[in-house]
Amino acid sequence: MVGSDICGFYPAPTEELCNRWIELGAFYPFSRDHANFYSPRQELYQWKSVAVSARNALGMRYKLLPYLYTLNYEAHTTGAPIARPLFFTFTNETKLYGLSTQFLLGSSLMVSPVLTKGKTEVKVLFPPGSWYNLFDMTKNAIIPMQQGGLISKEARKTPFTLIVSFPLGATTGEAKGNLFLDNDELPELKLGSGYATYIDFYATVSQGTVKVWSDVQESKFALEKGLIVEKVTVLGLMGTGSAFEIEVDGNAVADTSKVEISSTEHDYPENLEEGGDKMKNVMVEVKGLELPVGKKFTMSWKMGIKP
Repeated sequence: MVGSDICGFYPAPTEELCNRWIELGAFYPFSRDHANFYSPRQELYQWKSVAVSARNALGMRYKLLPYLYTLNYEAHTTGAPIARPLFFTFTNETKLYGLSTQFLLGSSLMVSPVLTKGKTEVKVLFPPGSWYNLFDMTKNAIIPMQQGGLISKEARKTPFTLIVSFPLGATTGEAKGNLFLDNDELPELKLGSGYATYIDFYATVSQGTVKVWSDVQESKFALEKGLIVEKVTVLGLMGTGSAFEIEVDGNAVADTSKVEISSTEHDYPENLEEGGDKMKNVMVEVKGLELPVGKKFTMSWKMGIKP
């Protein structure tokens, strides 16, 4: 667990410094605006612009609490750091070895803060592959998120969204992610007690068919809490037209169902990894789901123009 005291102690921080610091500090594993009784006033509400930045950054942090808490479990069980240098994941990229202005949260999210006074842009080094602005999310990943809230306890009760990322313009590919849940208060992050649940999420795309599914260990805790997956968003698909023939747990979703599926085309300036022209790819959102987090599920649909 790491995280410097946001806005610092001495001397008095400027508005710009506090603004940039909370934009970065919201993604520390340990995040707090902290000083002491004798420090100059620096609460985030002291400046209107800082308050806006704090709401945006901390709002995203609260949505990412499932992902961050799962990284705590990973750190506890494997020793892998929550915040890590890029070369930790991209081990063959020697140009990343000395990079100290960006970092990863887990293996899937990258943080690239503004660190220089008066700057409004940063030059970011992206490792090979496809990246999506979540702020920056890599390919082949599944990120569990919730809807956020004013306090973390409230946020942790909200429905889940799964963000699935394939390489840009994917016709074949796979992605995976995981989720650890307990009551957020037990000192031992472990399974086997009945007070925790662990889920692996998987996704594939092949020959126009997208499939997303889960594998659950120790379902009791999540089922008792009544947590659900309400939405699945898939990024990077190749194709045109709408997604269709959606199935959930082997059952076709009727047109009268409250489950909605939508497709949005996006243009990207990047070339295909194999080379080629600017591409269009599709983001698909499936919402209105009520999939119990503690129960295995399978869902699938087809991409293209419905015959």
